[in-house]
Amino acid sequence: MARLFLGSSLKKLADRAPLLRQFLWAIEALLVAVPLGITRLLPPGAASRAGRRVFRLIGPYLDKTRKFRRNLSLAFPDRSPTEIEALIRDNWGNVGATLAEFPHLPAIAHGRHTEHLEIVNHSDSDVFQPGGKPAIFVAAHLSNWEVPAVAMRQLGIPVSGIYTPLQNPWLDRMLYRARAAIGCGLLPRDGGIRAVMQEIDKGHSIGLLVDQRVDSGEPVSFFGHDMLTSVTPARLALRYGCDLIPVRVERTAAARFRVTFYPAITAPADVPDRNRKALLMTSEINKLFEEWITEQPQEWLCSKRRWAKDAVPG
Repeated sequence: MARLFLGSSLKKLADRAPLLRQFLWAIEALLVAVPLGITRLLPPGAASRAGRRVFRLIGPYLDKTRKFRRNLSLAFPDRSPTEIEALIRDNWGNVGATLAEFPHLPAIAHGRHTEHLEIVNHSDSDVFQPGGKPAIFVAAHLSNWEVPAVAMRQLGIPVSGIYTPLQNPWLDRMLYRARAAIGCGLLPRDGGIRAVMQEIDKGHSIGLLVDQRVDSGEPVSFFGHDMLTSVTPARLALRYGCDLIPVRVERTAAARFRVTFYPAITAPADVPDRNRKALLMTSEINKLFEEWITEQPQEWLCSKRRWAKDAVPG
C-alpha cells in the first residue's frame, strides 16, 4: 500500500529509517482516511464516480503505473501503446472507485442498498443450502474485489477471507475494521494451516484472491507466461473435500455490481497424484481469470509484478 501512494523509492528509504517510516505511514494513513471520510458522506454512486474521476487524473503519475504498463503489455501484446495508456487511466479510475466505495460496502452487505448488488448463481454446490458444507471460493482482483464477500454475507454464507496484513499498522487497522464490518471473518495469510482448519471445522467457507504472483507458488500458465501461482485453494479443497468455486464480480454502474458464482472446479478422476490434481485445478482457475480479465481489462488491479522479470510480450 505504501508503494501505491508514495512510490517504491521512498518505501525503500523508509525501511532503513524507522522515524521516517513512521512519518510516511502517518502521511499515507491521512491520504486514505481523509478521502474515505468525505466519500462516506456521499451516496454510494456519487462516491464511486468521484473516486474514479480523481484517480484517473492522478493515478498515471504515480509510481505503480510502471507495473500496470508492464503487466498489461504482457497480458495484451496485441494492444498498441496508446491503447495500453488508455487502459492504465481506466485501471486507476477503478482503483479510485473501489477505495471510495469502501465505506458503503457494509450497508450493501447488510441489505440497506440491495439495488446495488445482483447475484447470479450457476453452482449447485451444497454450500448454498442452509447448513451446507463449507466451500473454497476464489476470485481475482477485478472491479471491486471486496464485493464477493458482500454477496456471501447477503446469501448467509459464513466465510473467512485470507488476507495479507498491511505493513502500515494504521492502515491495516483501518482496512481490517472496514472488512470486518461487512460481516466476514479475516485470517492473516501467515496464520498457518491450523487457523484455516479451525474455520472450516466451524462451518466457515474460505475466500481467497489468487490472481497475483506468490513466491511460494507453482509455475502455472497465465496469459501465456508461467506465473508463480498459489495452489493453496486447490489443495484445501482436495484435503477437506470442499467444492472449489470461482467467483466473478463485474461493475454494472457506479457502485453497482453483479456477482456470479460458477460451477465448482474439479480434477480429472483418473489423476491419482494429489499435487498433480491441485496443479490442474489451479490451471483451470487461471484460464477463467484470463477470460474475465480479457473481457474487463480496465477493471483489473495489476499494480504488482505478475511474471518473471525477463518475461517479454509474445
